[in-house]
Amino acid sequence: MSLEAVARKDFQDAVRSRWLLGLTAFFVLLVSVVVYLVRPGEGQTLSTSALLGSVFIRDALVTTLIPLIALVVSYNAVVGERETGSLKLLLALPHSRSDVVFGKVAGRAGAIAVPVSVGFLLPALVAAIGPLSLRPFTFLGYILLTLLLSAAFVAIAVGFSSAVSSNRLAIGGAVGLYFLFVPLWGAIQFPLRLYLGMGGGPSWLPISGSSLLELLRLVNPTGSFKIVSGEFVTGTLFAAGQAGSQAAGQYATSTELLAFGMLMLWLLVPPLLGLLRFEGADL
Repeated sequence: MSLEAVARKDFQDAVRSRWLLGLTAFFVLLVSVVVYLVRPGEGQTLSTSALLGSVFIRDALVTTLIPLIALVVSYNAVVGERETGSLKLLLALPHSRSDVVFGKVAGRAGAIAVPVSVGFLLPALVAAIGPLSLRPFTFLGYILLTLLLSAAFVAIAVGFSSAVSSNRLAIGGAVGLYFLFVPLWGAIQFPLRLYLGMGGGPSWLPISGSSLLELLRLVNPTGSFKIVSGEFVTGTLFAAGQAGSQAAGQYATSTELLAFGMLMLWLLVPPLLGLLRFEGADL
């Protein structure tokens, strides 16, 4: 119950702030621009799969912008109150430190869910009157997967915020984590992919080169999201076929399950690690 109280207060404080209104308008504008850019020709309709699978939605908006917003919104969730002294007042109430950490994760994830949901739904409903052939189940499912991705990055930021003692460290951590997971991860994989593709790779590795590349993709929450969301949009998620089979999708069911599991790990492990450091911290 204490966790719920912390989450509710954190969510309500965020909803009352002006940044939420601005972020909602920003998302509505961005998705509207994307719908306009990928609109079909005269007399044609735009499928839901084509819209959600477009490079504008998947790469430019979801896996690039949403992690940044989640990290920026959440980096000072705990350490900000720690520096202002309000954390002592919060802990003076019947809240444990675990209530604070996981309540902050739930509250910030819920706050980000509002602009993301409205930003996707409003332009889609407008476009459905015109060029978009809307599949409601697919569209709503994609939004839920996007919210899972944003919640994972919120959890990463809150976990880091719980572990450090100053806003400066929290800002540095948020910036570093963003660059690691978004632009640098692909830069790291590209030369490695070329090396392994030419038959390279140390013989002492217990896994093959292709398995290593797959593991690197899965470890990154954006990579796991792309696997799950891509298969979901095309209707081949958990098709129980062999990897590479067009009828069963691009990935095997085991890979899709691992991708889901990795997203859940990112949702739980960073706050737990942050809590371990936070429990012993002198406020």
